[in-house]
Amino acid sequence: MLAAPHFLINPAAAGGRARRWWQAALPVLRKHLPDLTFAVSDDHHSLAQLVTAALADGRYFLVGVGGDGTHHDIINALVRQGALSEVTYAPLPLGTGNDWCRTLGVPRHILRWIPVLQAGKTIPHRIGKLTYHTQGAGPQVQYFINVAGMAYDAEVVRRSAKLPVSHGLLYPLLTLGYLPDFTPPELDLQYDGTSVRGRFHTINLGIGRYNGGGMRLVPQADPTADTLALTYAVGLPTRRILANGWRFYTNSIGRVEGVTTTHATDVRITGITGLEADGEWLGQAPVTAGLLPERLRVVVGN
Repeated sequence: MLAAPHFLINPAAAGGRARRWWQAALPVLRKHLPDLTFAVSDDHHSLAQLVTAALADGRYFLVGVGGDGTHHDIINALVRQGALSEVTYAPLPLGTGNDWCRTLGVPRHILRWIPVLQAGKTIPHRIGKLTYHTQGAGPQVQYFINVAGMAYDAEVVRRSAKLPVSHGLLYPLLTLGYLPDFTPPELDLQYDGTSVRGRFHTINLGIGRYNGGGMRLVPQADPTADTLALTYAVGLPTRRILANGWRFYTNSIGRVEGVTTTHATDVRITGITGLEADGEWLGQAPVTAGLLPERLRVVVGN
């Protein structure tokens, strides 16, 4: 294994269940990893602040404990600290969907996860960059590690963020439930010399292959590739979406008429649509997207 791991815990993950899980898991972890250290976020210490403190203490083997949103926040802090190339990052999946860890082959069960950490196998993981807008402000920048979505995907994330419950089946159920009321926005998509204009049901940019609780909207994604996976759907009748809903959970989404699965280095979307990344609502178009040149060493299980 690498140096002693430093755990960064988000107790609010999985609808607050992470706090109880961590209390139960800590004795087990200490038995196998006696040199571990940890810090827990709270109302006065954000994950970004915990990252800053860890780096200041010379801790460069970090373990993020939480779901995709937790890893999103930690990776954004690492980018802003200019520490991507210095850190090895190990995700411990403890969220609602844990979609990023599906791609990485990182198990959730703690007794299966510990050997993965100890083996220390890593990949040079790509980091996506998004420039977008928020109401009353100029351009904003966020970074992502898994999947960014626009149009319907962003709308589902926006609505689900307001609900008081959290469950792995919630996103798939909402994806079905909100569909009849959704009007696809008129958008302009440009990528690598290609221009597409129309009413888009979805635009997904992938580094990881899963999102939304196991959906495979970007099955062509590769976390180490030099391009983003790009999937978009234009002008799909609702009946066609419902008839092919099962394909969301296979690698065959690109076989649906009106759906394109491809790759891109530079992407720009203009029009009126929202943006989410790693399951977190961010803002609105215009959106530009690409990959950072720096890579992050991420511990994987396969």
